[in-house]
Amino acid sequence: MADKRCIIHLFRSRWGKALLAVACVALAVAVALALRSGPGGEADVSSRLLQASEGLNRYELALRLVPEEHALAISETLTCRNDTGGPLDHLVLRTWINAFRTEETSPAASEELYDACYPEGFSPGGLRLDDVMWNGERASYGYTDEAMTALRIDIPPLAPGEEGTLFLRCVETIPCCAYRTGYVGNAYQLGNVIPLLSRWENGAWRQDPYTAVGDPFLSDCANFTLTLRLPEEMGAPICTCPLTRDEDGVWQGEALAARDVALGIMPDANRATCRAGNTVIHSLAKTEAGAKRALEDARKALETYASLYGEYPYPSLTVCSADFPFGGMEYPGLIMIGESNYLDSRADTLELEVAHETAHQWFYALVGSDQVRDPWQDEAICEYAMLRYVKQRYGQGSFDTLKSFRVDAPMRESHLGALTPGSPIDYFSSLSDYAAVVYGRGAALMLALDEMLPGGVDAFLRAYAGTFAFQFATRQDFEALLNAYAAADLTPLITDYLDTAMQ
Repeated sequence: MADKRCIIHLFRSRWGKALLAVACVALAVAVALALRSGPGGEADVSSRLLQASEGLNRYELALRLVPEEHALAISETLTCRNDTGGPLDHLVLRTWINAFRTEETSPAASEELYDACYPEGFSPGGLRLDDVMWNGERASYGYTDEAMTALRIDIPPLAPGEEGTLFLRCVETIPCCAYRTGYVGNAYQLGNVIPLLSRWENGAWRQDPYTAVGDPFLSDCANFTLTLRLPEEMGAPICTCPLTRDEDGVWQGEALAARDVALGIMPDANRATCRAGNTVIHSLAKTEAGAKRALEDARKALETYASLYGEYPYPSLTVCSADFPFGGMEYPGLIMIGESNYLDSRADTLELEVAHETAHQWFYALVGSDQVRDPWQDEAICEYAMLRYVKQRYGQGSFDTLKSFRVDAPMRESHLGALTPGSPIDYFSSLSDYAAVVYGRGAALMLALDEMLPGGVDAFLRAYAGTFAFQFATRQDFEALLNAYAAADLTPLITDYLDTAMQ
């Protein structure tokens, strides 16, 4: 029902539908032609993505990597509209790279992670601002938090519905750190390096801290165009969006309706490419065998989820090995998988990690949620999707075996304090507790719903993905749609699973 309502809302008349179809086809052809020379073949931009991009804030990024200084120079132009409903006299941008300035604020320097992330000792990172301008005039600015991850920029009052243009010029020092932001050897993992407009909520900009546990990154969909300059010997970069190289050696690309842009540079990587439907899939790893294995895993996961939850939203998907002590990390169109998962003895683990992170392309990249206050809505759904992938690909026996380890065992564990799957991320002090409670016990809720809902929970998640595509869904949104879908009040069940501590 939700999918039908979306279609009716978007195409209110036959003439409107016809005109929109013609425009979308023409624009899609133009974009495809522009991307034709990209590695791995053409990338297709769907009319759905083009439509979702209309009216969004726009980022123009000019990036330059300076390897000898381990620095990323950024010139950023943000054109944004005041959608707050009232006059707006300041903006807040999230400058996550600044958290790496000190051991006290670095998310990679927690007692649990320090040795793995900083094997050669602490290495600082951070951002130096050179220019901040609003509509061509210099703007006053300052940080509102000790870690300097919330940059407040004062602007002349902007009326509701009006647009303005912010220009930033800065240089980021990339830390020597085995993390989602950092470099190891000559390889760079550049996640969460772009200064992004914070999310406006309940009359204020969100300013949540960068915690060592979870993914504390909230952002709305926007359109990005970027250029990237780097030495030729660094090879072809990887990115949230497909990149092409012009005759001057500058890489360029466009990401529509994306929540972030992440980059990776792996000069010595082995590469493999395939196509699944309209999507180009790239895989990069230290060995040829690893690249091929992860490529096949990503293809299977993408095809499985597209059949369950709807069309994959972006023209490309890249999976790459990463030097960090996690299973994986997701960005729109790009997933990083911890290098240890590529060991020959961990073939099954690699596939499960790829499947979980690929699920985030629907439940994070497509449907945004509050990863700070309600991390279950991000991780538990993807953990369930990974279990569903195993069942569809390998049968009930494999599903039952994995469920006993990933869900049933955490449900039997005792955790100190009042930790529940519905707890915010700052309640958790360890990654192991976070994984057991949010992933494992959270997935138990989804499995319970699977037995209760007409058509199972997959049919509901398809409606959920369709209803909130390219939007931000709160827990209240999830519950309201679920209750409407089930034609029953399931709130007590959700409360029992998400908000009840198991001692």
